Amino acid sequence: MMKFQSIILAVIFSVFSVSAFAETVNLNKANAATLQHYLKGIGNKKAQDIIEYRKQHSGFKSLEEIMEVKGVGTKTFEKIKKNLSLSEGVVAFTKTQRKVKKTKKDSSEKVVSKETASKQLEK
Repeated sequence: MMKFQSIILAVIFSVFSVSAFAETVNLNKANAATLQHYLKGIGNKKAQDIIEYRKQHSGFKSLEEIMEVKGVGTKTFEKIKKNLSLSEGVVAFTKTQRKVKKTKKDSSEKVVSKETASKQLEK
């Protein structure tokens, strides 16, 4: 019985952890930083190209239309389509979010540094 409860809790935590990082991005309003941060495979150049295409065509009429942007093919679309919306979702990646992300990285580096230091002291 205890093993079964542990499995259920593990499944619940994994679902919540995945959903915490998966954000829907508003393709017709998102800025470049947002596109880069939340969409796997979209870097600075592709984000700028998406915004330029959006301006030239008065927005995206369908999610699939993003494949008309140079550098966004079927494979990239398949990776990001679950995170896209034409009318809802994140439009701006804020500085606060950047600080949180940076802090997480910095704290993990400190942990590694402490572990490395303690191993060196043991020698």
